[in-house]
Amino acid sequence: MRKLAIVLYCCFSLFQASAQFQRGFQINLLPGFLIAHREYMANMEAHTMGFEAIYSSNFTAWKQVDSAYKNLRWGTGFTYFNLGNSDLNGDVLAWHMHIEANLMNRNNFQSTLRFGSGVGYLTKPYDLQTNRKNKAIGSHFNGNIQLMYKAYFKVSANNSLILGTGVTHYSNGNFKRPNLGINIAHLNLGWYHNLYSIEQPKFKPLPRLFPKNGFEINAGIANKQIAVADTRRFTILSSSLLYYFQHNKTRNWRVGTEFFFDKTYPYELFHPETLTHVKLAKMTEVAVKVGHEFVFGRIAIVSDLGTYVYRPNQYKKRVYFAIGFNYFFNKGIVAQTRLKSHMAVADFFYWSGGYRFSDEFLRKQ
Repeated sequence: MRKLAIVLYCCFSLFQASAQFQRGFQINLLPGFLIAHREYMANMEAHTMGFEAIYSSNFTAWKQVDSAYKNLRWGTGFTYFNLGNSDLNGDVLAWHMHIEANLMNRNNFQSTLRFGSGVGYLTKPYDLQTNRKNKAIGSHFNGNIQLMYKAYFKVSANNSLILGTGVTHYSNGNFKRPNLGINIAHLNLGWYHNLYSIEQPKFKPLPRLFPKNGFEINAGIANKQIAVADTRRFTILSSSLLYYFQHNKTRNWRVGTEFFFDKTYPYELFHPETLTHVKLAKMTEVAVKVGHEFVFGRIAIVSDLGTYVYRPNQYKKRVYFAIGFNYFFNKGIVAQTRLKSHMAVADFFYWSGGYRFSDEFLRKQ
């Protein structure tokens, strides 16, 4: 009997080790409700139904990531939402990537907090001739942000029931007006199936992507509209100088200054002559900001909080918030995307490129 118990224990231990690293897929149903977060969007409120098919894994095979983030999940895939009113709201098909941070992990249970982002195609945006009652979305292509709580209940060696709840948001960052955005609160009822387990993955070390502590310089560009009726487009340029320092292997803090060159300050609706011979002081924003980044290998989730120390007028609120992603190439080169907003009012999406270099030259005597 004792020998049998030892054999069963060894088999169970082997099963646990072999199932530790998995690659599989998820199928999720997302029943929910489109929330009218503005009074003049009340006509768009509707029950929604979503469907999601995604690749899912609990390891990345990057040594630094899997050693730093225990029980991390990540994935990528497609989401479809029927927005409840085919003539007014239409449907949306989106691609996204996501990361799920572990909250609790037991033998047959795991809970996670999922953050995802991507791009979506909406079939029924605002159109002056055919869909003028849609006051939320002005373009077919929109950015997608998703926040979800998920609980995995293991029902067999390779299958788990998924229950959860979350919010999915679509907007275009003022690339085309209107841009109130769509918010969908929904449940998550899904199924995870493991395709195969890897007992001992071949973890690959990442090269040194950037110095541990140092400076970052970057330059960016954005494009937006400011009114539905006045379809003139504005190009916004930006630049920044930041100092970043490591909190631990997965987190960095950042502080610095940022400049934006935005001609929407002096512009008067339907008067393009107000854009001729604009002085630099009439379109320049100078800000200081602090920020934080979670680093997942070559990708980082970044959030910044800034305040203007100079702006041409009070057209925008003094404090702004930016959230987005960094992608790190080798040798300190970084590509970035951000959504900049003032409270709940989006300003624009902007894209930038930058370079990080060490602060060692300051430490030398």
